[in-house]
Amino acid sequence: MVSEALRILLVDDDEDDYLITEDHLLDIEGQSFQLDWAPDYFSALDIISRQEHDVYLIDYRLGKETGLDLLRWAVASGYKTPFILLTGQGDHQVDLAAMEAGAADFLVKGQIDAQLLERSIRYAVERHRAEEARQRLEEELRQSQKMEAIGHMAGGIAHDFNNVLTAVLSFAGLAKRQIGEDHPAYGRLEGIEEASLRGAELTRQLLTFARRQVTVPRVFSLNELILNMDKFLRRLITADIELVTLPMSESGRIKADPAQIEQVLVNLVVNARDAMPNGGTLTIRTTRKKLNKGFGDVAQGNYVCLIVSDTGMGMSKEVLSHIFEPFYTTKAPGKGTGLGLATCYGIVKQHEGHISVESKPGEGAEFQVFLPAVNAEKTIDLTRPQNEAAAPVGDELILLVEDEPAVRQSLSEFLRKQGYELITAVNGEDALQQLNAQKDSQPDLLLTDMVMPQLGGAPLAKTLKKKMPDLKALFISGYADESVVQPDAFDPHTAYLQKPFTLDTLAREIRQLLDKE
Repeated sequence: MVSEALRILLVDDDEDDYLITEDHLLDIEGQSFQLDWAPDYFSALDIISRQEHDVYLIDYRLGKETGLDLLRWAVASGYKTPFILLTGQGDHQVDLAAMEAGAADFLVKGQIDAQLLERSIRYAVERHRAEEARQRLEEELRQSQKMEAIGHMAGGIAHDFNNVLTAVLSFAGLAKRQIGEDHPAYGRLEGIEEASLRGAELTRQLLTFARRQVTVPRVFSLNELILNMDKFLRRLITADIELVTLPMSESGRIKADPAQIEQVLVNLVVNARDAMPNGGTLTIRTTRKKLNKGFGDVAQGNYVCLIVSDTGMGMSKEVLSHIFEPFYTTKAPGKGTGLGLATCYGIVKQHEGHISVESKPGEGAEFQVFLPAVNAEKTIDLTRPQNEAAAPVGDELILLVEDEPAVRQSLSEFLRKQGYELITAVNGEDALQQLNAQKDSQPDLLLTDMVMPQLGGAPLAKTLKKKMPDLKALFISGYADESVVQPDAFDPHTAYLQKPFTLDTLAREIRQLLDKE
């Protein structure tokens, strides 16, 4: 099978040399070539500026200007294509100058045959491609390190902000219950809740980007997830955009958090929609790919690939270099948070996958998401559950452990109003001391923050369950990662709730956990 033709530009003022070079290239087996010819220095400048080639063959003597002048101009202008300098006779000084200027090789015209020319071109192209691959991997590493640093910062900010929002939501919810719907301030309190929930969504995206969001991996079919989301995705796009879905014949089983993979798909679809203000085609495909070692920073193996492409405006190299950074956006002020693609990046990396994008201005864009494939036969049902009733009550004893005073105060007041008995503590050590002092009190539920000074939530629960194996535990936190919370290790009597949350959500989680046998 003949490989794709290599594009060669010969810059030489002698047409006979052009014809000889053409004959040499025709004699080379296993590789086809497209040979273009520039007879002088200025024609070469024009062609190089307008067209792309794989190799430049440059004669040293071009009149007043030389091939070295052309080489130096190209290097100074940022062209990376390999140059092979041709000389009429061996000149050691010219050869040295050519290599210092950045030439890939130099050849003496009278000694060139098809074999020598093929070897020189092949080596030059292979070295160039290897260098491009090395630079690409170095850039991916730098990008990964930069994203990791930003992620740590974002995770810390989100943790503190979530605690503040939890207190705001809780106090607003308490005030609403106290004054009733007929009070003039009720609508304003709802406005506070809505603003807080928007802030919660922002911090949730920050945590996802930072890879600090707790995931609950399940085995499911990516094709089924896309099918279930079809109607929802069509509501996201405008009438002048055609949505095409092309699932592979296999089911495409992966082990991931379905809610987070849905978020990736939604964000990519919204990004594609915004790239096509005048309409176009949005295509969602799935396929199976085997990645070899050295592909980015992902492990070798079989992957299910989600491909989302559009026929929109495309992106420049400058935009592509920042595309996954948080708060980077090309949209008008107020049209986006700049977290959509950064969130995709965080989710995919947290699932040990890879995300890449290819785009050129005016040629649309294609995002590829690689997620590790699994061979498990059993998959979960992706049908969306219906909303539950709000704010159930109870009379059980709850041990509330929370180091943030405002959060502890608001949750304590709410839980007592719901009928629960309560023991409150500021950290794990305080909780153990209080239980030791009240030996007759055995809580039905531990409601605890995850990260606290003087014994956090997880070790506290482990200690208490040794004495009270039937104790239910609900962990809450504004910040947690997989090293702190491991959902797969949770028993049926344990659950996790990410801050911030509404009081109704907390009440439902508590009641559901307490009612489990």
